[in-house]
Amino acid sequence: MSLEKKLPLMMTGVLVLILAVGVTLAYRYVTTAAEQVERERVKQVTAQLGALIATAEARNAKILESVATDPSAIAALTVNEPSESGLAAANEALAKAITPGDSGVGIAIVATDGHIVTSSRTADMGTAWTEGVQEDIAPPVGKTLVTSPFYESDGRVFYSSAYPVVVSGTRIGSVIQHRRLNNASATEREIAGLTGQDVGILFHNADGSHWTTFGGKPVAAPSNSRTISGMKTVEHSGTRTKERVLIEEARVEGLPWVVVLELPIATVTAAPRETLKQFTLVSLLLLIAGAVAMWLIGRQVTAPLGNLTRAADAIAGGDYSQRVDSTGDREIAQLAETFNRMARGTAEAHRALEHRFREARSLAEELEHANRRLRSTTEAAEVAQLAAETANAAKSSFLAAMSHELRTPLNAISGYVQLIQMELRGPVTPEQQADLHRIKRSHAYLLGLIEDVLNFAKLDAHQMEFHARDVAVDDIMRDVETLLAPQLKSSEINYSYQKCDSGLAVCADPEKTQQILINLLTNGVKFTKPPGSVVVSCEFGDDTVQIHVKDTGIGIKPDDLSRAFEPFVQIGRGLSQPGEGVGLGLTISRDFARRMNGDLVVESKVGEGSTFTLILPRSTERIDESSKISSEAATGMA
Repeated sequence: MSLEKKLPLMMTGVLVLILAVGVTLAYRYVTTAAEQVERERVKQVTAQLGALIATAEARNAKILESVATDPSAIAALTVNEPSESGLAAANEALAKAITPGDSGVGIAIVATDGHIVTSSRTADMGTAWTEGVQEDIAPPVGKTLVTSPFYESDGRVFYSSAYPVVVSGTRIGSVIQHRRLNNASATEREIAGLTGQDVGILFHNADGSHWTTFGGKPVAAPSNSRTISGMKTVEHSGTRTKERVLIEEARVEGLPWVVVLELPIATVTAAPRETLKQFTLVSLLLLIAGAVAMWLIGRQVTAPLGNLTRAADAIAGGDYSQRVDSTGDREIAQLAETFNRMARGTAEAHRALEHRFREARSLAEELEHANRRLRSTTEAAEVAQLAAETANAAKSSFLAAMSHELRTPLNAISGYVQLIQMELRGPVTPEQQADLHRIKRSHAYLLGLIEDVLNFAKLDAHQMEFHARDVAVDDIMRDVETLLAPQLKSSEINYSYQKCDSGLAVCADPEKTQQILINLLTNGVKFTKPPGSVVVSCEFGDDTVQIHVKDTGIGIKPDDLSRAFEPFVQIGRGLSQPGEGVGLGLTISRDFARRMNGDLVVESKVGEGSTFTLILPRSTERIDESSKISSEAATGMA
């Protein structure tokens, strides 16, 4: 990109970055301030609403007091069998406590034994009256009004208020009124006006039970409480679509209730988002104006440089007569004059070169014939090398793709075998279990072959990672023996390990070293018949450590020794042992050793056995306390 375009773009980018940072910081500040304001406002309104409810219940106490002190109510409780006229007078006293628009749905005079002397209730009370009077909320002597927790009946929420009827300091009964929460939409609008937002009003008992709306509809308790920016928030699907809301609670003084106000988080951040939109629009306009100004300034600054560039291109094309105007700003004028001097010098040098070129042409023609012969030989070699590299790349790509594609069906087979073994598809006979066990062994065997192919492909593509560190030889051998213990025991082969110096250590990748030794020991067991033996020993020099794995197997023919480490070659060591695997174990092992600055060599005699020697660089430090190598990781590599 030319400087004429790059300069305005870079300056515009800087301007974009500055505006973006400014907009982000401003949005965070406005959002934080709005959250604090809304949190305090909702908190204050919640407290005010709790105080308002407490005041309303105090007014209710005065109404019930007038009934509790009415002579007709006292007479109804003191007479064993009140007359009809006495009950009528008591009912008139009860009727005074029910006012138009009141939320009371029933009122009763109840004796101390729970017997209802007389009562009055509305038609929509339902079963709540029976449930309410059975609950003993009668206040003790010395108390005035007692209000019960919320309770639910017929899909509505009710509560009860009781006032004692006292004669000569003894409570002879109670006036109990049952009320329900009504839908007070006007009150909700007034509260929304106090907060300035669309708030939700809820109640629940002090023990957390019976959540209800302001209109008396039961709702589920909120869930998933989380603090966001210092605000307590919950998810509540009872009154709104499931969304996260800011929640504030206040205990109603003197009552077993808690009033709750909910405000959607989206509502809290609505104003900051609108501010952000306006700020972003203004910033975008400023950005456009700034970009236009930067573009004009950039063109004015870079126009002389563009002329210099075009003149330089013309000279590069062979037109040495090009010159540029040396007027304008001092720095630009000096640069133009310097360019003109360079152009003149270049023209003179070109003329001198043309003369020398004609002299050298004759010599070049003599060399051309020799170059043709040499070039034909070189081109043939390059074509052969390119073909070899292409074939090698195709081989690696094929191996990796094949291995990955084979893993998917094999893993599916293993999954279905496990489902069948767990008898999720129905009962499985012992014979079928044995067949499934054979399938699992074959699955594990195939996965091992695929793992060898993948490792070979990674090595061939130089994608295998090695992490060398100092590790004790005894630690490696101890973990290898642990991994191969079942195989060594079942083979009936005599295995022994001649322990090395306890402090002897090598500088190598522990997992790769374990995999090499596992491959060597597995081959030794596979090609040794009982009661043969496999012996592991080690020796060391100043710079290297040699780990020998010697078996008494069938051995390798001298003609096959040179091919033992070639990929995809299965020597078999004899006709009595069928070939297994894909012939990559020794190839991968030797590549691992050489990538760790070591080597893997073999000596063998047919009928006497073979000795594989792993050579690794010796660590300069002795290891007194062994560092354990994860057996699980080693198993995965093996």
